[in-house]
Amino acid sequence: MKTKFSFLFVVFLGLSNTFNTAYSQIAISNVAEIPKIKLGTLFVAMKDPNSIKDKEYVAVFIKNWTFSKIECIKYSDLEKNIAINNSFLTIGASSSGIESVVGTSADNSKTNVFLELWTTNGNFVYDPKKRKHFNLNDKIQIARLELFTDNFASSSPSMLYKMDFDAKGHIKNWGTGIITNYIQMLTAYLNKAQEHASNTEIINKQEVQKLNTQTLFIPDYVLTKFNKSTGDETKMFDEKEIFEDYKLGYKLISIADLNTKIVSDTTPFYYIIYIKSGNDKYINVVNSITGEIIYSAFTSQSYNFKSGDLKDLQKVVQKK
Repeated sequence: MKTKFSFLFVVFLGLSNTFNTAYSQIAISNVAEIPKIKLGTLFVAMKDPNSIKDKEYVAVFIKNWTFSKIECIKYSDLEKNIAINNSFLTIGASSSGIESVVGTSADNSKTNVFLELWTTNGNFVYDPKKRKHFNLNDKIQIARLELFTDNFASSSPSMLYKMDFDAKGHIKNWGTGIITNYIQMLTAYLNKAQEHASNTEIINKQEVQKLNTQTLFIPDYVLTKFNKSTGDETKMFDEKEIFEDYKLGYKLISIADLNTKIVSDTTPFYYIIYIKSGNDKYINVVNSITGEIIYSAFTSQSYNFKSGDLKDLQKVVQKK
């Protein structure tokens, strides 16, 4: 059992000791593969699609994924579905530290965890009679969305494979509503079939200016005070410390309530997604109905949400 788990961790989590720098939440590459995967099936891997918790996410994928056929499967069934034109959505990780199978030795400040859309080069053919496993070198990444994991999951990303798809709260920018918007966003990029550089700044001026009059919803996890030296996440910033200089309308909201609001509200609203991935920070403003990122900013070597992030956003919003 340990050998099987080790294989899943190394191959499908894709953890390597080479640190892959990214400067935006989403990157699109290898666009020549996009027409091919449209002809096949997207397999979304999770612990058990038939479990009560995972069924909720299965419903989200089935309802919102329109780019190709789709099926949700167990991690253990990935290899048998590898074939030409098929694609896969799995959680991946990369680190500049040294990662053990159980993830106890990595420097979590340098670990990036992400949602990865990938296909293969056709070299692997599944044969249940042989012990040959899929080689990571035969994987072709098409899209990567950065995730914000807590200290536990950053230290032990392999543990995410043992959890239901909700990740038990260990992924902050996560939930049925947020994933609905991720699917919309990913589908839009795939339909464009254009490379999306990881350092692309996003400002939709027409949409952003609506924040002059509309309330910006902000998940309250932005108040978490991360200590890089110890990994401690138990302390919180005072709301005033971060929001005092932000003069536009906003409302702090729990991530659970934000996900519910995205799913249930039929009127569009805007919300912030804050991502800390490795040493880097991403601030996105998202349209709840379309999933479009209308504003995206990146800061390197930054470990917390700061008042300056809101000041930068406010300048863009108020710019004539």
